[in-house]
Amino acid sequence: MKNIHQPIIEIMEYYAKELDNKKVQEILQKESIDTELEAKEILNFLDSMCEQIAVDSKSNIVVLRQPIHTTDAEKVCDVMEDFIEELGYGHLTN
Repeated sequence: MKNIHQPIIEIMEYYAKELDNKKVQEILQKESIDTELEAKEILNFLDSMCEQIAVDSKSNIVVLRQPIHTTDAEKVCDVMEDFIEELGYGHLTN
């Protein structure tokens, strides 16, 4: 995860904290996805995060010093799904 653009990680960290997802916080803290179970945790989290971003964007919530938008969620999901596929867990993203 070290090659992933920092704002992607920061958005995920923000929402992992907001949604109180300890498992995702731990994965982000160690900066790697090491098992299929961790890949599933991230993918499930992305769904929750996208739902929350949709709500937050309507309320003009500020994340990383600017209002969050659904396009931000799409970027995060695209990057993370590609990353998970590269790790060999592509079968989980279908």
